[in-house]
Amino acid sequence: MVQFQMNSGAGGGGEHIHMVTLDKTGKKSFGICIVRGEVKDSPNTKTTGIFIKGIVPDSPAHLCAKLKVGDRILSLNGKDVRNATEQAVIDLIKDADFKIELEIQTFDKSDEGNKQNDPRSNGYMQAKNKFNQEPTSGNTSTAAMARQPTMRNEPKRSNATFSASQKVKHVPTAHVDEDDEDTRDMTGRIRTEAGYEIDRASAGNCKLNKQEKDRNKEQEDEFGYTMAKINKRYNMMKDLRRIELQRTGNMPLGLALAGHKDRQKMACFVAGVDPNGLLAGVDMKPGDEIVELNGNVLKNRCHLNATAVFKNVEGEKLVMITSRRKPNDEGMCVKPIKKFPASTDETKFIFDQFPKARSVQVRKEGFLGIMVIYGKHVEVGNGIFVSDLREGSNAEAAGIKVGDMLLAINQDVTLDSNYDEATGLIKRAEGVVTMILLTLKSEESLKAEKEVEEKKKEEVKKEEEKPQDPSVAEIKPNKKIIIEVKVEKKPLGVIVCGGKNNHVTTGCVITHIYPEGVFATDNRLKIFDHICDINGRPVHCESLTTLKVHQLFHSTYDKNVNFTVYRADPPELEKINVDFMKKSGKELGLSLSPNERGCTISDIIQGQYPEIDSRLQRGDIITKLNGDALEGLTFQVCYALFKGATGKISMEVTRPKPTLRTEAPK
Repeated sequence: MVQFQMNSGAGGGGEHIHMVTLDKTGKKSFGICIVRGEVKDSPNTKTTGIFIKGIVPDSPAHLCAKLKVGDRILSLNGKDVRNATEQAVIDLIKDADFKIELEIQTFDKSDEGNKQNDPRSNGYMQAKNKFNQEPTSGNTSTAAMARQPTMRNEPKRSNATFSASQKVKHVPTAHVDEDDEDTRDMTGRIRTEAGYEIDRASAGNCKLNKQEKDRNKEQEDEFGYTMAKINKRYNMMKDLRRIELQRTGNMPLGLALAGHKDRQKMACFVAGVDPNGLLAGVDMKPGDEIVELNGNVLKNRCHLNATAVFKNVEGEKLVMITSRRKPNDEGMCVKPIKKFPASTDETKFIFDQFPKARSVQVRKEGFLGIMVIYGKHVEVGNGIFVSDLREGSNAEAAGIKVGDMLLAINQDVTLDSNYDEATGLIKRAEGVVTMILLTLKSEESLKAEKEVEEKKKEEVKKEEEKPQDPSVAEIKPNKKIIIEVKVEKKPLGVIVCGGKNNHVTTGCVITHIYPEGVFATDNRLKIFDHICDINGRPVHCESLTTLKVHQLFHSTYDKNVNFTVYRADPPELEKINVDFMKKSGKELGLSLSPNERGCTISDIIQGQYPEIDSRLQRGDIITKLNGDALEGLTFQVCYALFKGATGKISMEVTRPKPTLRTEAPK
């Protein structure tokens, strides 16, 4: 608990209660740091409550000019907080919207008029400007932190001050060059030569004297850092290091932070480094103190505030300044963390499901600038959609459009979320928010595209309906096509299945094409093509014998022959298995013709094996022999396989099974 002490004097004093309204629209926060403490009104009485311990520069609290360090908060948005805990008040501030109303009790009202022009009365000031620190001898000294006395004799008046103790290191006094002393104001922020905004108290803004500049040959980075500046700014700290890395996508840093074991001190320590995170490959260990990040000073700041800085930092490059402590040094309040939960990015599947989705990063400065609704789109169905954009907002600048579908916020998927769940994610998101969006087409554009697509289909259909030249007509799947083949008394060179005394009775199907035949030269027909008629005469397999069907393809034709062909996609087939025992030295009695589908049976010698005689026929295709596939093998390889097979023989046979496509003869 922080203690305030009221020193009353002849000048009298008092207290003033007033109302202050803070609006953080467009800002990150209200800009007040609070602590629970007590004020000693007299040696025997004291007042406890919630006090303001710091005010962030350029924040709403700073700009209103009605608050100062040491003010007591009596109520917040109408709720009495005089007896509330510090965490309870923090929760009230977090739950508030963009405005809060504070009832403030200001002590020492009598000297307000003398301090209106004093920048110390409002804002975030350096300790050396606000307090006197008088170190005592030894390793530990008590710093009585009171306002600087003036040279004039003034009456004593009530003065609220902090009292605390800290360890300081004694440094011998030596004559220094006038150029060594840096008397600049270290509050607020400035921009580096590279255009990056940093704290004035950052090492990047440290002033080097002429000798130090001559010795410092290192080029400043975009944040103004050099090791000479870092060592000078933090000359009381041990083993200073500068760590640089590049952030990639949504991969987490894998960094756990912890505070100081002494609750009266504030620091940001590395509690653990995830071996699967971005920081796994850098020189960072548990116990290291992080003093700066990209020009933001983290020294003497709570680790919770440092977490917010990490979340809000912009850009892909991270530059950290750390101090490595010895294992026995006091500091971190927890033991080093060695186990990290397994990180899973649940948004990865989104880009597989929606290839046109895009990732957008938007900095949240009080608000994102988007409004969402739960709706339905003809392309994707139900979901969360952007209904409106705030003009000039970061969301609008990032390219978000009205009508975009919101698929994820950070690593939370919103595909199955309702309105309340989605708005809750948006409200809880802080800093740089990563959203996955899908730009969808309007219903008007979809309707226009559908009309264009229908017109194209009609044009294609009309084009297909136009009569084609049979001599060059292309055989298309699942459609009857008439082709004209130039024969000139040459053999067709084909094996077919079909006939009323055949296993295939519903149509005549090609099962092998000889490379030296007319069909191979024409190069349009394929295995498993269904021949519906020849020269306009239907091939009725249900009424023709197998022999007569074969004769149709072995007759001599004078010039050109017209065939009506149907190519089924996928092919209409059936598979059967034939198992039998092959005796040594006895032939199978099969004549085979290899092709890309397997080995087509071109002839069967009857009486060799009853199993073959009863189940196989001319035109069947053997696709496997004892489990070995035969597709695409040469005649020599197939002959060797069948010749060498003995004992139990297992064959997989593929046979056409076409749909009946010819009308029965009248």
